[in-house]
Amino acid sequence: MARRRIVSLWVASVVFTIALVSPGVTTSLPGGDADGLRVTDYFLSHTSNEPFYRQQKLDSRVILHMREVVLSGRERTVSADGWELLLIHGGTFPGYVTFDTNYANVSQMRHFARSGWDTFALDLEGYCLSTRPMIMDAPTAFPESKAPMHGEFTVRNIERAVDFIRTLRGVEKVHLLGWSLGADLEVPRYAIQKPGKDASLVFYGVGYDGPMSMDRRRERAVLDEAAKVLYSRPCSSSRRAGLGTKKEFIVPGAFEAFRTAHLASDPKSAELGGAVRWPAGRSVDLDLSKPFFDASKIRVPTLVIGGEADTWATCESNRLLVESLGREIEEYVEIPGGGHFLHFEKTNDIFYRAVINCLEANN
Repeated sequence: MARRRIVSLWVASVVFTIALVSPGVTTSLPGGDADGLRVTDYFLSHTSNEPFYRQQKLDSRVILHMREVVLSGRERTVSADGWELLLIHGGTFPGYVTFDTNYANVSQMRHFARSGWDTFALDLEGYCLSTRPMIMDAPTAFPESKAPMHGEFTVRNIERAVDFIRTLRGVEKVHLLGWSLGADLEVPRYAIQKPGKDASLVFYGVGYDGPMSMDRRRERAVLDEAAKVLYSRPCSSSRRAGLGTKKEFIVPGAFEAFRTAHLASDPKSAELGGAVRWPAGRSVDLDLSKPFFDASKIRVPTLVIGGEADTWATCESNRLLVESLGREIEEYVEIPGGGHFLHFEKTNDIFYRAVINCLEANN
């Protein structure tokens, strides 16, 4: 059912041709050309290690959705030039919605693609067009189950996506960009656990060592573990402001465009009164770590970008992260007048330029 629901959601909004890339492995829905770009949505088969499936004696085969935006003519070709970038989303904001909101200049994927990069954005399990475990539909019906999608399981989603891109493009390594919770949790863990597959890392909005006390974090982790599923209202003004993105920072209309796409990404958003669901396991992991990962174990060139007004990824935390990294090749860029949502902010050209300069230098 989950697979049919995912495909029908797309077919209802856009006319696509379904192409089987490899029998039983991947289907892709090729989109049209737009401004010289090609958009393709891949649906990767994946065997989840989320324990909920085993506990409930359910089939653990799931689908991971990944969007690709490239210059027309490069799609599904073996480039072997190392210009591949995988973007990993935050806690409440799913992949392609976060990184490809096609409004003004807020789509990172399209901006980087126009600069020659093959860009990919993954929806982790439990988000958007990737499979949501049944517990997310009725969390109280499974009181004995833990909150779904802890980091040890979502890291495997990245491994699956990276291996797919390596095969698709004929490259050994893929550059990784993580934002917010993706930068706090999955991207650094993957880089540490799977050395040799990532060419360089970009972190932005990474909290690393937030100011909240461990006692308060543990209290919140207990609550999130019990809730199993968390709910948020896309881009509320209070949430933006609470993370340091002031109203005057924002590209006019950008958050409204994002909110429309975000609500459409969860089929239960109307039933939930304009809220979207996200699995609590990742949040629990974050609350039980201080700092969030051992930066000294990262062995690839790394760029850390922060907005000076970001209250989650503070300037102090960013500097501590850079000092803790385990390589001589690292860089820190602090963006004046920037908050947590740099890609939706008026300074996004500075942000994009810093990312591209780093990627090109390390390619």
